[in-house]
Amino acid sequence: MTYAIETQGLTKMFGNFTAVDDISITVKAGTINGFIGPNGAGKTTTMKLLIGALHPTGGSGNIKGHPIGSMEARKLLGFSPEHPKFYGDMKAQKYLVYMGMVCGMSRAAADQRTSELLKWLGIDAFADKNIHSFSAGMCQKLSLAQSLIHEPEILILDEPTANLDPAGRLSIIENLKEICRESNVTVFISSHILAELEKLVNEVTLINHGKLVVESDVTQLEKKVSGNRFIIKTSDNEKLISILKKRSYVGEAEMDDNDVIHVAAKGDMTQFRKKITQDILLCDVWLEFFTLESADLESVFMKLVGEGEEKQIAEQERTRKRRWRFGQ
Repeated sequence: MTYAIETQGLTKMFGNFTAVDDISITVKAGTINGFIGPNGAGKTTTMKLLIGALHPTGGSGNIKGHPIGSMEARKLLGFSPEHPKFYGDMKAQKYLVYMGMVCGMSRAAADQRTSELLKWLGIDAFADKNIHSFSAGMCQKLSLAQSLIHEPEILILDEPTANLDPAGRLSIIENLKEICRESNVTVFISSHILAELEKLVNEVTLINHGKLVVESDVTQLEKKVSGNRFIIKTSDNEKLISILKKRSYVGEAEMDDNDVIHVAAKGDMTQFRKKITQDILLCDVWLEFFTLESADLESVFMKLVGEGEEKQIAEQERTRKRRWRFGQ
């Protein structure tokens, strides 16, 4: 199977600092893949490696079978950076036509495509305005138009909605859904606004400290994270939670600001369901609801990043103890 994007052990070092650490990912053609991680996780560096703006220290990558950085790979890509830069004294229309011609389009084709994109993104009224007069949000839209000018098969977008208001962000999300659906364009997109990203993506790739944490279908990942967590509300939650906190079959029990108990099961799920039902009856309370807790992309992110941090701290502590033991 030829993937839209594929890497094997992709690594990038800056001196002694490893920004991207042995990452192997696959992105299926025609999907919208959310590329997420904390600040400094290595997302932007990875994207620059994919488009050929940086050369890897180790490993390799392919764009539809072509090596990253090759002319064949670059022709397939459209890229919009988090902080786009333009020739400020150029008008939007002329800038996009120029970029289209740089990509090998004829002037007539670039002109037509530019008009379509400006209208599609709702900035056609500013076609003859100098770019230096554009707001940050308008510059972001112009950057997206530039990435689409040559009708690429794959879009790599680094925080494309970062400078937009809620209405503008929603507009971009709907535009991306449309182009993916109608033109079968593959989208590899990073964003910190996970609630909005969740409405857009089919799959998610999460990295932290330059390492791959998880790569999965969003729905399956959310089900996996929420699989052992439940929410409960009764007529006397204080009474119930005081009992649950003492039970060995409960891994975690806490109450939120809405007076709802969140419980994490520990051990066998069948036994958990049986024992917690017995404890609810023992409390002699009226049960309002007891259901599986639904997970969203943000809760998945917090759980997986948190686990990653704990593992890293544990590994650092083991390394420290080994060095102390051997007098290093």
